[in-house]
Amino acid sequence: MERFFMEEGAVKCVPADGVCFSRRFDVIVCGLGTAGSVAAAAAGQKGLSVLGIEQCTCPGGTTTIGGIRGYYFGTPGGLYTEFDRRVEEYQNSHTETVLESRKIVTEEILQESGAKLMYETVLCGIYLSGTRVCGARVLTGGIMEDFACSVLIDATGDGTACFMAGCEMEFGREADGLTQPYSMVSVMVDENNAVRTTNFDFGRVDQRDDKSLSEALIFSRSYEMPEDRAGTFVAHMPLIGVREGRRIIAEETVRLEDVFAETVTDTPMFYSYSDLDKHGWDTAFDGETLGDWTVGANLGAYNLTVPMPFRALIPKGYDGLLCACRAFGVDRNISSLSRMILDMKKAGEAAACVAALSIQHGCPLTEIPYGELKQMLTKSGCLNEAYCRGVRVDGRFDCDGNELVPRGVSWITEPEQLAAPLSSLTPGEAIWSARRMGEKARPALYQLIASKDENTKKHAAFALSATGDKGAIELLREMAAARDPVMLRDCRKNNEQRGAMAIYYLGRFADTAAIGTLAEIITDENEPLRDAYSGRFSNGARYRISGFRYEYFQFVSEAAMALIRIGNAHEKERERIFKIFKTAFFDETYEKRITTRPKMSSEGSMVSNIKNVAFSAAGRWGLFI
Repeated sequence: MERFFMEEGAVKCVPADGVCFSRRFDVIVCGLGTAGSVAAAAAGQKGLSVLGIEQCTCPGGTTTIGGIRGYYFGTPGGLYTEFDRRVEEYQNSHTETVLESRKIVTEEILQESGAKLMYETVLCGIYLSGTRVCGARVLTGGIMEDFACSVLIDATGDGTACFMAGCEMEFGREADGLTQPYSMVSVMVDENNAVRTTNFDFGRVDQRDDKSLSEALIFSRSYEMPEDRAGTFVAHMPLIGVREGRRIIAEETVRLEDVFAETVTDTPMFYSYSDLDKHGWDTAFDGETLGDWTVGANLGAYNLTVPMPFRALIPKGYDGLLCACRAFGVDRNISSLSRMILDMKKAGEAAACVAALSIQHGCPLTEIPYGELKQMLTKSGCLNEAYCRGVRVDGRFDCDGNELVPRGVSWITEPEQLAAPLSSLTPGEAIWSARRMGEKARPALYQLIASKDENTKKHAAFALSATGDKGAIELLREMAAARDPVMLRDCRKNNEQRGAMAIYYLGRFADTAAIGTLAEIITDENEPLRDAYSGRFSNGARYRISGFRYEYFQFVSEAAMALIRIGNAHEKERERIFKIFKTAFFDETYEKRITTRPKMSSEGSMVSNIKNVAFSAAGRWGLFI
């Protein structure tokens, strides 16, 4: 047996054959937040002995001391509904807010389940026998204690236990290693003396790094957002909202390209349901799989249904360890969908069921009888086949602020049916349908590109490009050169302008003929004066943020990424592109043209990061300032 632990951010291990455990539990749950509180309660209700450890002073995490009161998408059903029912009952007979009520009710349910709870307790070590987790070391009240277990559930949010155990993990996106922006909730009292909360995005944080996390905590509490002035400030919530961190490589990892290819699991534990809620404007750096969807087809706010396999909870090659938090086995694109509160609650419940079956049958976690797991989760409502609904348009309002009627999406399968939607300002489904059809769609699209109708030919150019065909590249160049300002209307939020979409495809095709236009976009000091960036073409589907020129930012970031893709494909163009980058990004002048917000704000950090991404790419080419 060995004990694994972290020291100065690195994982180390020492022999631990002589360890004397204080007590043995069937299940240890590390973290009693959104997922962990449900996991501990579910495990206890199944008759398992449970130890729940939590570094804060109460359970609930994001849904209590994080200040998040409601739910963003997800599907109903499961043990959490009992939590919610009792919270509502408690509120009806007491004066506490929903956040305080959740603390009290969650604590009550945990106590009723028989779980032993340890607050202000920190995980300090993981015991492994080979690749099987068999215990944990914790620091509580200034004392180190060792506890044995059959299964450890990592509900830390960031996969801390999995990382400590040496599991293979991913972090951040390929372009720059960054994660989604974090947020913080503040409590305000408005002019009617009603208590309300505000939830604002800030910059990026690497919560693995003490300095980065400390700076984020300080900045988010000291920077006054303009919107805060609408009420009287009362307090900041203790937890900042970290949306993304480490992710395990699981026995079955869900990746966006597999979802698009409809090669999904046949052993789901629940269905995730949301849009790919990235909380960042810099989609240019999110990779081509996501870029094809959000920029190339303008479908970024469409909702996806993703069956989550129970093996996504199991770190690859390990036993006795489950990851029931946002760090479970998904890629970073899917993580922007599966991190939602309802999904995390369901992951906690599912993890408890998997642990119970493993203990009951004396089998590895990967070999539990799925039929029994499905029966358990179906009975509670955590798994409901009725919510396997594919791609949907959903939300409260459309891009004009009108009430939105949710609907399912059926992809077009015959090329002759593409013409009508491509002639409209909602061509996204047709563009993606063409991508799915591939070569079959091309003859019809070539005919549509010759149309005299501007919408038809331009949108057909995007559809043809989505199939991988360069036949409309001249039209793409024209749209980019004209900074085509028309903003499409497919989505309730985050619609794209045609000029930015054209730039995206020119980058995908590594088009050297576009370098001059792309250089002008990022270097010309008069570029921001163009009408395309005035905001008058926005259809209300973008959040308007004071001191941030979104349209201009989108063109600059897409142009920078397109130049990087061209340089990656054409070695002889790298020196030329490097010179363009030095002209554009050598100092902070370009940042001031885009935003007046601080560098550590969400917008400021994204703007300053364009330079980092550009020069990092040049460095990979062997070119340095």
